[in-house]
Amino acid sequence: MEALLPAGEEHEVFTVWAKERGVKVNAVRPARIRGRGLGIVATRKIKAGEQLVNVPVPAFLTADSIPNDFRDLHGDISVHGLLASFLAFGDPDETSPFAAWRATWPTFKDFEECMPILWPVEMTKDKHQDAEDADSLFAFRALPPAVGGAWAVTRNSPVDWNGKSGLLHKQEEKLKKDWSRVLDIYPRASLERYTHYWLVVNTRSFYFEPPGPKKTQARNDCMALCPFADYFNHADHGCDVTYDASGFTMKSDKDYDAGGEIYVSYGKHSNDFLLTEYGFILDENRWDSLPLDGLLLLQIQKQNQARLERAGYLGNYTLSREGVCYRTQVAVRTQTLGNKDWRKFVLGKENEMEEKRDESKADAYITVRILNRYADEARKALAGLAKYGTSFPEYTRSTLTKRWTQIEELVKEAYGNSINVGTREALGDI
Repeated sequence: MEALLPAGEEHEVFTVWAKERGVKVNAVRPARIRGRGLGIVATRKIKAGEQLVNVPVPAFLTADSIPNDFRDLHGDISVHGLLASFLAFGDPDETSPFAAWRATWPTFKDFEECMPILWPVEMTKDKHQDAEDADSLFAFRALPPAVGGAWAVTRNSPVDWNGKSGLLHKQEEKLKKDWSRVLDIYPRASLERYTHYWLVVNTRSFYFEPPGPKKTQARNDCMALCPFADYFNHADHGCDVTYDASGFTMKSDKDYDAGGEIYVSYGKHSNDFLLTEYGFILDENRWDSLPLDGLLLLQIQKQNQARLERAGYLGNYTLSREGVCYRTQVAVRTQTLGNKDWRKFVLGKENEMEEKRDESKADAYITVRILNRYADEARKALAGLAKYGTSFPEYTRSTLTKRWTQIEELVKEAYGNSINVGTREALGDI
């Protein structure tokens, strides 16, 4: 069990504040976990199915909590952007009731350490190499392709992910759009202050559809900040979280000993997504996967992409420990089969002999054109981080090194788990 330290006086004050607003807390408390930061731990033995936390809707901070005149001033800004603007620039008389809660949130400096969106451009955009690396052995991208949207092993920069760049680019565009609207209202506003609260909302909000008649609200705008519930850290499985018109409830998913950390799951997210959106990765993540669009679509001619689109199989290609997804299998076969045989595969009309023949062709293509390239990307990144990584902050360097190691291991597992023995014997290790 990890060593626990008191969360601090500000967290004791906040817990009292939350309870005064109707939050029910049972058998848990916030604590500092050495080497991990804040989390929720059990104060006694807990049985599976016990209610741990209940947060009623009136305690939420949502768009409906914000005064009408402030909302109207911001027009069609996203709910994310509106909440951040309210916390950053709202009337102190209207934001001061949240002071005890705000005192528990990460600082801007905390976010600078862990969030790629705040890392210097030389970590997130540049391709690293120097004059002595004539063979480009150490040419590498520090960010994984899913995050940064670019590869070191391809000449294009950045890779176009089916019309969209990597996760970090998407996040940057969302922030830029919200900030542009806020700047029109507050021309002298501080970007750092706004970004701080934008990231608070980004990392601590829950998906929530307001009670009452359904509104035509985009999924990304269904968000609420929930006091005390935002202490829970993420794992790939965790306690049961439900919400209804009355609020959010967290119940234990299993028995816990006193002092054990209790998690919730933010969803079935890859480690690249978690790094971009929340600033951390998991050591073990059963939902981890790698996107293949940027790598695979480069290899597929436009007419075959059109064929895939007509059949409903263009894009959203992924690699997990079990191998490539079925959509990827369909796309690969546009490269290994003629049109007639491809249609038979898609329609499930291949006989046993054809299946075996086509599988061998597809496995060879997947190994050489996908798995080997991803493995090469990981090797270059790890070698580059070992050589140049001393210029990066410790958390950044260690996190990126861990992530690239995970990617390398995932690719090797996928090779062993999904590629037929004959192909592996013919091609050897990746």
